[in-house]
Amino acid sequence: MTGRAMEFCQFPLRSRLLDVGCSSGVTVEYLRNHYQLDAFGVDVSTRLLGEGKVRDATLPLAHASGEHLPFGNGPLDGIICECVLSLLPDPGLALREFNRVLGQNGKLILSDIYLRRAWSGVQGAGEEENLPERLMDDCLKRALSACSVKKLLGEAGFALMLWEDHTPLLKELAARLVLAHGSMDALWGGMKDGGCSGMGNSAIAALKPGYYLLVARKEF
Repeated sequence: MTGRAMEFCQFPLRSRLLDVGCSSGVTVEYLRNHYQLDAFGVDVSTRLLGEGKVRDATLPLAHASGEHLPFGNGPLDGIICECVLSLLPDPGLALREFNRVLGQNGKLILSDIYLRRAWSGVQGAGEEENLPERLMDDCLKRALSACSVKKLLGEAGFALMLWEDHTPLLKELAARLVLAHGSMDALWGGMKDGGCSGMGNSAIAALKPGYYLLVARKEF
């Protein structure tokens, strides 16, 4: 979906873009070679960063987390964050950090998993009306609903420009997340030791996890 986002944003040549959670730098390499953008990346995995450097020693990749970016205020024209926000301990903090390092009208491109169904009515969910923080921490890690993502964006100073549902691509996303979690059971709720209150994979699936692409503009 990087191509779709680039088509929508229309970044001028040599725009400065940061890929947060860049892994081995494949997207960074693509943006530099195909769009002539001044792209660079950060990731918390030294192993993946090392793989990128082995592939191309000139790639500008650095070790850093999304909540603490090694930049001053406002030097960037855009940020890309693919399949990472739902893995961060504090997505609101990360979004505020993204806002800090973006320049005026800078653009944020996010793609990630989200929850398409409210907690109410899901078998095994009990009496709770909305997705509780406990379940998010224990079973679905930090996946958010569309409303929650949009709320966090607004609180962090972003104005939503584009929201697209790309749920058919979820299988590809799931494969990437399995690498981080170790298994589908861990990803979709098999974390019985975490206190899931008997919530099984079938109930998690009933929440209809989806996949989105969004573009937001720094507003303040």
